[in-house]
Amino acid sequence: MKKALKDLSADPDVLAIYLAGSLAKGNYDHYSDIDLHTIVISERKADFLKGKRDRANNWGNVSFHEDYNPSSPYVVTHYDTFVKVDSWYHSPEEMVPSIWLKEVEVIYDPFHIMGHVIEESAKQVYRPSPDEVEHWRGKLLAFVHETYRAVMRREVFICTIQS
Repeated sequence: MKKALKDLSADPDVLAIYLAGSLAKGNYDHYSDIDLHTIVISERKADFLKGKRDRANNWGNVSFHEDYNPSSPYVVTHYDTFVKVDSWYHSPEEMVPSIWLKEVEVIYDPFHIMGHVIEESAKQVYRPSPDEVEHWRGKLLAFVHETYRAVMRREVFICTIQS
């Protein structure tokens, strides 16, 4: 992680860096992934996307990259230490208040891009629509139905319960 932060913060095209997910929330464990978000100069974002694998390769010994699409704004990198880094690249225009930005940890922001966005994000409230509730109700019932069918077929499940 230190290599990534040193690499990114030394790049003049990087405007801000923040962490999301369990690292930002403080509820991580030894198996948590790293959700690393980098805000770059708009005109340079395409170059960052083209080189996102190469950049991640500089941060450690890569085992493999998951689901690589050259035009997607992220790359998931698995290292030989079993660390997994989800690297996201954004332009400043994409940084708008969102419920997803409520619990992030800004680790580099010399241009003060993130302060207002985080402040406004804290005010965001999610209220599911009746259609969303119906959609997820159906998903839950389908899961229960499929589980029942699998049990009745005596299919074997491997389930780990942590205490």
